[in-house]
Amino acid sequence: MADGDFLMPGEVGEQFLCLARYPQNIGWLDNLNCKGAAVGKCGDSIEVSRQIDVGAVADIKVLPRGCVYTLVCPSAMSELAKGRVLDHALELEPHDVADALGGLPEDHRHCASLAVNTLGKAMADYYRLLLLQVQAVPSD
Repeated sequence: MADGDFLMPGEVGEQFLCLARYPQNIGWLDNLNCKGAAVGKCGDSIEVSRQIDVGAVADIKVLPRGCVYTLVCPSAMSELAKGRVLDHALELEPHDVADALGGLPEDHRHCASLAVNTLGKAMADYYRLLLLQVQAVPSD
């Protein structure tokens, strides 16, 4: 935990505490087909690598750098996104992440936004690469 990240009883839910102890999907995919990165207003950052297969999120990894909230929010986001078809993954909102964690303190809700925005950047990368592939196909 970063300095100043003291978790007070009642501030966060049990799921938050579980993911703080045992974060999920931490790392980087070697077989990725899209990626995204973002830096929050607090200076914390998140990188996302994803494998898309048959129009769904087959695998996702996150590399958070910052406070415990920046560790937990992308972990929760990755759990929510994994297995979703792309359209449903795009529908994820910061409140979905916060709800999955049992809530977040007001001064750390931006971490849920950072996680979802980074997912959106990875989605934009996927669609950009898909468009380049389509444009590279010779027309008859």
